[in-house]
Amino acid sequence: MRHDPLELAQENYTFQLRRALEAVEDGDATTETLATIAFSYRVLGICALLRHLDAEQFAKLLRKSGLARLQLLRQATPENPVPPRLLAISHDVGFCAALAAGDLNTATRIAERSPDTYVDGWEHEEDFLFFHFLQQLLHAPDDTAARHRTMERWTQVVEGEPTVYFTVCRTLLDADEAAFSMALEELIETRKESLRKYRQQLDFDQELDATEGKVYINGLALVRMAQSRGLTVPERLELIPRQARVAACEVLPEDAWRRP
Repeated sequence: MRHDPLELAQENYTFQLRRALEAVEDGDATTETLATIAFSYRVLGICALLRHLDAEQFAKLLRKSGLARLQLLRQATPENPVPPRLLAISHDVGFCAALAAGDLNTATRIAERSPDTYVDGWEHEEDFLFFHFLQQLLHAPDDTAARHRTMERWTQVVEGEPTVYFTVCRTLLDADEAAFSMALEELIETRKESLRKYRQQLDFDQELDATEGKVYINGLALVRMAQSRGLTVPERLELIPRQARVAACEVLPEDAWRRP
């Protein structure tokens, strides 16, 4: 019996992905199916990096995660409403996956189609504002007024007590390289503390800890965002391996998510 959580994660999410893709092929796919595909590709990308040191496959699978999310958003129409929990951008794994892979094109198209209000009951407003701000930087880079409105609302939400998420986005807005590096390292420490608490919970999942717990995809997405704005980022960052930072792959066709 295998006990390696990373190996089990690769096996289990490969199975989930194949089953979901079969549903797509059979015409039985739902937006829930697409959400499963996006998450499976993201986890499998991390497996490729950690188990096989395959940076190209890591980037390729993260790109596919983003393309699956884009397809989900394209299916969201008044005639085909998507469950609110699937629209909540703070639960969208594909946006940061695409951004972390350096696929700014797909990340921007996801941002353009994403909700611009938070889904009450399914996400916290501050979580929404964090991702909404990153999406604004991509799809409306010249709309400084909109970004300032977002930061003003964020200030109200945190009642004038800036969180690390607020601070890191503020440094991106200001293009302050030194402050961004400090805020990013603080954010990584916050992530590590969250993981320590998660490992004590009853719902702790060893497979997710072996993947998402070892590579901070949202942190890598912030690195990519900072670099796209001309900022230099520290070479060594915990939870963001160098192989992940240099990962790249060719541009994929929009339907690449349909094939494992």
